[in-house]
Amino acid sequence: MKPAAEKTLALALAVGMVIGLIIWGPAEHSVQAAEQTGETSRNVESASPTWSGGAAIGFLSNTPDGTAFAFNLHADRFLQRNVSLGPLVQLGFTGDLTQVGFSGQGKYWIDLPETDNRAKVVLQAGIGFIHADFFRNDTSWLIPLGIGVDYALTRTVSLTGTFLLNFTDLDTGPGTDTNVMPGLTFGIRF
Repeated sequence: MKPAAEKTLALALAVGMVIGLIIWGPAEHSVQAAEQTGETSRNVESASPTWSGGAAIGFLSNTPDGTAFAFNLHADRFLQRNVSLGPLVQLGFTGDLTQVGFSGQGKYWIDLPETDNRAKVVLQAGIGFIHADFFRNDTSWLIPLGIGVDYALTRTVSLTGTFLLNFTDLDTGPGTDTNVMPGLTFGIRF
């Protein structure tokens, strides 16, 4: 395995372990606390965080090779009704560039008034890493900050629109460095 690939794999494992501890730690604690106090199984379930996941497509601009097609995957573990944590995978493709970003995201969900809790504004921030191969490979830190809208079609399916500003320090060759990559995606959450 190449040294760059080993470094990327080690970083991915470290970030994954930290995200796992953040996500599962509070859930285990809340269930154990409910069991120790003798609460019913219904109360234990309501104390347990819930999962949601989704995918989105769109565009990511200012990559080392210009504007790229974007495909994002995310999962959210709701710790409270309006707070979630989870991973975000961002993929970017052009004719010559493949880019993969992985971050742990914290999200705050705000109900929009007079929508019967169907529409929400979602604020999010995270930290992780990004890898791009263009003229040469480079892996860097990644800080995605964003805002989005989530509209519930049914109780389990929502449409999403998300604008992310991805802060990084990618340099894949002469004249290809980038520091901020804005992205706009539309998708579905279930």
